[in-house]
Amino acid sequence: MNLKNKYAIGCHVMFYEIEILEEYLSSVKKSLEIVNNPENIIVDLFFNISEFFEEIDTDTTSKKELINKFNSMCSDMSKLGVLVKSQVYEQNKPYCIADYRRDFNYKWCNVVDYLIWGESDCLVPNELFHCLDGVKDYANSQGIYRYTLTFAVRKMWDESWKLLEHPKFTDKPYYDMDTEEDTRKALTSPWSIRYTMSQKEMEEVNKGVDEYDINMLNIPKFDGSGLVISSDLVRGGVNLPPAVSMVGDDTSFMAMCQKLMGNDYRQFVIKNILKVHNRNHPNKRLYVKNEDETKSTHFKRRDNNWYQTISEMSKGNLNKLFGGQVKFKTYGEFKDEIKKS
Repeated sequence: MNLKNKYAIGCHVMFYEIEILEEYLSSVKKSLEIVNNPENIIVDLFFNISEFFEEIDTDTTSKKELINKFNSMCSDMSKLGVLVKSQVYEQNKPYCIADYRRDFNYKWCNVVDYLIWGESDCLVPNELFHCLDGVKDYANSQGIYRYTLTFAVRKMWDESWKLLEHPKFTDKPYYDMDTEEDTRKALTSPWSIRYTMSQKEMEEVNKGVDEYDINMLNIPKFDGSGLVISSDLVRGGVNLPPAVSMVGDDTSFMAMCQKLMGNDYRQFVIKNILKVHNRNHPNKRLYVKNEDETKSTHFKRRDNNWYQTISEMSKGNLNKLFGGQVKFKTYGEFKDEIKKS
């Protein structure tokens, strides 16, 4: 197919995620197989090897080796005809995924028609571009220009997510990880958000779809992995507030969508095409100095004091976004708090 629109796909990659980046890029490559004009697509890759928060375990790797791996993947991606824009960030200054996504949105919103939030533990569906070009045609015909688009997800935390859940999974049980038995089920059940799903398994779920089941929401509901944003939405002012840093990038973006768009907010949901977010991928956190390798990915970072501190600060800022005369916490205050512990 010849793409009618232009796309920018952006992915922030931490140094400890380098071994799962290839899986994400492979899914992007698969989605490109039907595209005859890949020059309409920008792949923006940001490799963060700053050690502001966590140090690299130099007993198992080096910065040079990590950068070489990243550059090799970028080179392979560029051979497909897409425009690859890559950057390696080494400064000893904090820069998180929320910072990247905010900058990515502003950087490309005046260049392309669609912005797509990639993620190293995400698998995008093969149907990505075919679907998005089709939705754009429909949206334009209806005078809808500022909107988000989401693909189906697996079984999520509570009933509010049923709007996005794939019909093959929505009636399945949700497993928390509070007990040993539930943890086992969460990690081994394909419909669970804690299960690491392969590209082949995702394709099997999406197999045989003749017509897209497209629903529309007028309230924001999404997670950031694989989120699709019309560039007009960002040009109209919707973006991540700078007060949000380590956590809450998707939640803050939802809040800004609701605040600025109100009843005019629109979100297309492709209910019968699954995208994958492998939150608990076993290779998601590698090469981190002093990491407890006996723990599941789900528990590794959250047990660290620094992460608890900045998460609380970020969530506090998130809860203070609208109304009142309150002061937001800064990275400087985070450093002061860490010194006390």
